[in-house]
Amino acid sequence: MNARPRIVFLLAGLSIMTAGASAQSLRSLRQQEADNIALAREAAYTSSVCGAPIGARIDWSSASSWPEGESLAAACDGALGAIETICRNDRARGGKIRSFVCAGDGAGPSLSGGTFRYGASPGGDGYSSSLDYLQSSL
Repeated sequence: MNARPRIVFLLAGLSIMTAGASAQSLRSLRQQEADNIALAREAAYTSSVCGAPIGARIDWSSASSWPEGESLAAACDGALGAIETICRNDRARGGKIRSFVCAGDGAGPSLSGGTFRYGASPGGDGYSSSLDYLQSSL
């Protein structure tokens, strides 16, 4: 068997093995797109409450075991709500947060420099834990 048929055979096998994963990947990509849009919309509202732009993104690399069909952005919404509460009470304090990272690793709230990161858990919203954390950290 020369090299050319062997390569074609290997490519055909690879194509068959990934066919099932492609359908799931498309579904995952659509969910990610919907979550990215939802987080951007929520972060825009948070920015308006705080009177300053707050960049936001989802750390998809942290969400490899996130349940399919559950919104990661929705699980991080409470953490954004906690930022809004801080801004409503003291804009200067809230203004220390310049970016928000929504993660799917269950690590909870953390702050580094001007970046607030919330590691969500499925079914949670993060408001209380984020508010408590921010009140003691800012």
